[in-house]
Amino acid sequence: MKGIIDVHKAEYGVEPDVVVEVPQVTTLLGAFSEFCSGYALMSTNTQGLRVAITRRQDSQVHVFNSTKKERKKFQIVGMKARKEDRWCAPVKSICQVLLSSELEVPGFNLTIKGQSAVADPPAITAAISSGLIVALDKMLGYGLDVNRMVRLAYNANRFSDTYKSRLRDLITIFSAEPGKMIHFDLETYDYSFFPYPFTPESGVASWFIDCSLPADELSEEVAIFRMDAAQAFQKLREGLPKGTKVRNIGRKDIIQNTNLTEDWKRIISFVIEDSAAAEKGYEYLLSGDVKQLGKLLSNEQRNISHSAGLTSPEVDWLVKRGGESDSIFGATEISVGITGTLVFLIDSAKEDLFGEKLVEYERIFGFQPVMREYIPSGSIRIIPEDEYPLI
Repeated sequence: MKGIIDVHKAEYGVEPDVVVEVPQVTTLLGAFSEFCSGYALMSTNTQGLRVAITRRQDSQVHVFNSTKKERKKFQIVGMKARKEDRWCAPVKSICQVLLSSELEVPGFNLTIKGQSAVADPPAITAAISSGLIVALDKMLGYGLDVNRMVRLAYNANRFSDTYKSRLRDLITIFSAEPGKMIHFDLETYDYSFFPYPFTPESGVASWFIDCSLPADELSEEVAIFRMDAAQAFQKLREGLPKGTKVRNIGRKDIIQNTNLTEDWKRIISFVIEDSAAAEKGYEYLLSGDVKQLGKLLSNEQRNISHSAGLTSPEVDWLVKRGGESDSIFGATEISVGITGTLVFLIDSAKEDLFGEKLVEYERIFGFQPVMREYIPSGSIRIIPEDEYPLI
């Protein structure tokens, strides 16, 4: 498989001026908690997106999504959002927000490659927006600091109806530290860093399992769930006293709320429990209590499956097999912008035992799962030229 340097040279005939590595945002718990201004546990991992850029001598922008094998192009002058832009919408939005900030935006050739290039709209928008701003800042010498880059990337949301990034994702991309997780309070947007305790030396292995489902599997259901959640919480807030903390509302109060449909009650209960799980998980991670964290993760997966309906037979099968093994402390789906990604907490002394289940999974479903170690990685970075032969 060609690296992004070779792909960019093959597409445009020149080496890139700048290459940027954008880590993949990982939400361990609290993936939907922004709807209740709740809590979230986040980090990055080494998957994600690579962005390569070369300046052009005209005002055209050519974009090659190497992972999707799709191409887009537009003129900087007079550009307009179009429905067919899809994954390229964030590129236009960033150009528009930079121009509105009176920054130069020349034509350029852009290549994107990586798992985040086929992610859901919030994830792909955060990845492309971050990577493009850093690349343009380096190529054109804007001299932007991190805070302004985050603000510009978030402000670009006003130029798109569908492809919008989440502020917490942008902060994570620009601020993540290797080996550490981030605890977010989404009411105040205060956040703090703490070490992830389950390293190879701890006796507990943390593994991602990518179920290798089609890229759009469940993506429509997730988008619909987010729209329904926004409506449900808007209705909930209409009848609440001013100053009420939505994330603290109890299940009984939700059930007895006559302004809500049964579907809205189910969604609201799930989201508030999702936030509460993030706060409880924070306690367990700080203390290194893998047994309690494992139980919490498994309960979260039951809620994802039964309350939110955001699962698939393949995911359910893997989680069930994990629950049958005494080597697994717990497992749940996590948010990385790609559906069908699980995290397993496994006894390091017995981690090879689960490999047999993955072979069986491939035989039954026809998808080859990918198992990789989960260690929180760092923030977005410019890749130096001496690394080019390796990427």
